Amino acid sequence: MLRIVALVIFSNLFLLTYGQKKQTDLSDFFTMSEIEDLNLIADFFQSELCGSMERSKFGNCINSSLFDLADWSQYYLQDNISWRKQKRLYKQISDSTFSKIWSLCKTWRLQEPKYEYETICFSQKQNFSEFLLALGKSNPYLKSYAIRLVNIGDFESGNFLVWDIVRNPKNWDLEDRNVQIALAVHFLTQNDRQKRDKKALRLEKRDLRKMNKNARGINN
Repeated sequence: MLRIVALVIFSNLFLLTYGQKKQTDLSDFFTMSEIEDLNLIADFFQSELCGSMERSKFGNCINSSLFDLADWSQYYLQDNISWRKQKRLYKQISDSTFSKIWSLCKTWRLQEPKYEYETICFSQKQNFSEFLLALGKSNPYLKSYAIRLVNIGDFESGNFLVWDIVRNPKNWDLEDRNVQIALAVHFLTQNDRQKRDKKALRLEKRDLRKMNKNARGINN
């Protein structure tokens, strides 16, 4: 009887230990103070998008916003996340946390009018990409996202990630705090790129209007 009880206890300990190892541990990639900052980033994103920082509601927040986020014709993300508040968030987190994820890069317009401006980009440090690779063990899309960061050195743009959540919801554990942090970083990066330089955004919108006008002329 004692041998059976011991075997059961050992089996439970093994399963518990295996479960703990299976889940990605942020402390493998970030310091404790940086982890606090990452949680602040995720809380800010959720609060701006859905008006609540209650972590148990994060999944519902994303799921209820998916089709708005996926619609190319809308600016749902930009309309809901305040750039002024996001800049304040950057001041609240440490330089160490910021530099483990982001950097500021020079960008140039190739067409007229030529214009040089600053944009947010990947910091090239391995902490965040390795964190995503660890999440990618159970999420193929995040694995490919991490590989893109390493090989191309840039965050994904567009709404491909959103459509992967729509098409493969079983791959996305939106209750996992690590996944929540990854999504917050992704979406705040997109928001930053749309708002950091107003002149660059105006020129981009002007280019799009010209393209649409030319396309209509060709069709007519």
